[in-house]
Parts: sequence; C-alpha cells; structure tokens
Amino acid sequence: MKKLGMMKTILMMGCALALLFAAVPQPVMAANSQMNLTVGTTNDAKAGDTVTVRLVGSNNPGLSTFAARLAYDDSDLEYVGTTWANTISSDSGNIELVSPVTENNQQALNLSAILNKTYSQNETIATVTFKAKNAYTTMPVTLTVREVTDASYNPVTVTTVVDASAGQTQSQSQSQSTSQSQSYSQDDTEYTDDIDDTDDTDDTDDTDSYDDTDDTQDSQSSSGNTHKTSSNKKNNSGNTSKNGNRTDATPKTGAVDLRMVFGAAVIVFLLAAAGCIRFLNKKKE
Repeated sequence: MKKLGMMKTILMMGCALALLFAAVPQPVMAANSQMNLTVGTTNDAKAGDTVTVRLVGSNNPGLSTFAARLAYDDSDLEYVGTTWANTISSDSGNIELVSPVTENNQQALNLSAILNKTYSQNETIATVTFKAKNAYTTMPVTLTVREVTDASYNPVTVTTVVDASAGQTQSQSQSQSTSQSQSYSQDDTEYTDDIDDTDDTDDTDDTDSYDDTDDTQDSQSSSGNTHKTSSNKKNNSGNTSKNGNRTDATPKTGAVDLRMVFGAAVIVFLLAAAGCIRFLNKKKE
C-alpha cells in the first residue's frame, strides 16, 4: 500500500514538473546575419608601382568584431602599411591590429578590429598598401575571412568576391590607367623597333646584292620603302576576377527547443510510472 502511494506521488510530481517546464519560454537563436565583402585589387602593375588591396563591405548588418587574413606573394609584393576606414580609426575605443605571419611558407597579414560601437557602414573597411617588386598581371593575393560577428557577437556569414575596381579612388583609377597605357606604349615601341631593325637588315642585303653602278637607283628605292608597324595586342582579363575567392561558409544555426526534449523524457517517465502502478495493483489483487 505504501509503495502504491509513493508511485502515485511520483507520478503527480512528474506531471507538475512537465507543466511547469512547458510554461517557461525557451530562447531560440535566430539565423546568422549575412554580409558581402569585395576584395579590390591592383592588376597590371610594373616594378616600383605602389599598389593596394581594398576590403569593401556591403549589406552590413552591424558588426562588433572583424578578422581576416590576407596572404600575398612576397617575391612580387613588399608590404608598406594598412589604413582603416576613418569611421573605425577615429574612435579611440576601437582596437585595430595588423599582424604579419607566415602560413604554409607564405607571408600573410592578420587584420583584426574590435569595435567599441556597432559598425554599420557600407564602405572600404581597410586598405592594405604594397610596393610591387616585379611586374605582374594579376595581383598575387588571397583573402580568407577568419571571424566576423554582429552587434550581439553572433557569427556573420560573409560572401567574398574579387573585383579590381572595388574601393578604387579616382586618383588610383587614373594612376592604374596611366600605368597600363605606358606599359602598352612601351611594348608597341619595342615591337616597332624590332620590325624596323628587320627591315633595315633586309634593305642592306638587297643593296649588297646589286652592282656598284646601280647605287643611286638602290638609294632611291630604299628611301621609298615604307615600314609598316603593327601594335602589340593584349588580351585584358578585365577588372573583375573570380579566382582566389574565399568564403566563410558559416552555416545558419538554430537552437533545438529543449521543451520538446524534456517533454519526451517526461512522457517516457510517466509511462514507466503507470506501468509500475499497474503491476503493483495486479500483484495486490
């Protein structure tokens, strides 16, 4: 009889606990925020040029921290410095860090910012400046997003693309256009000189093959020759490049509703308790 009463008491307590827990609201995490990060590069540079990488944020949900890694080929680029957006650097409560590291035998820069206030600007977050050691066509850099969090310190999913024109100022655009024009002009001149030299050699051979008595005629013929030059054509890959993209593919997350788990456990407990009571009743009979 005492055992039966105890089982009924346990059963009633389980029911009360289940109802109490179900009445308490459980927090459910929202899906991660998303933003875009475009990497602006300086392509078609020659040795000695000052070149930049611009990290341009858009669709900004409001950030509290930002961390990325920019790897570069130190045989072609020499690191000069990093400039953060004025809205970041002007706040003395913010912390901006640039740490040179070596990863997989490659030089890289860890770019980090801890923001005192929610940062919601859609602008060039940071500009990294290099000096070109050698001429190159495509800038040898790769960006990897390490961690970006929103105002509540929840992870932000960042989509990263490369676009050479992103974050480029007017002066930088004009400088790059001038550099490319000079490069093309130099190539065309060298190509023309090679053709002129070849034509001059051919003229000399032709002159030597004639009799001395025909020198005047050869001279007149040579002076009438027209040297035709052709421009060296280059296939530009365009300002927008998709290679080297890195995406922080942080999946959307959500919390499992603990009420369902606990409710299932309570149901199992109640069924077990009911079975025990039934068993004791039969035994008593």
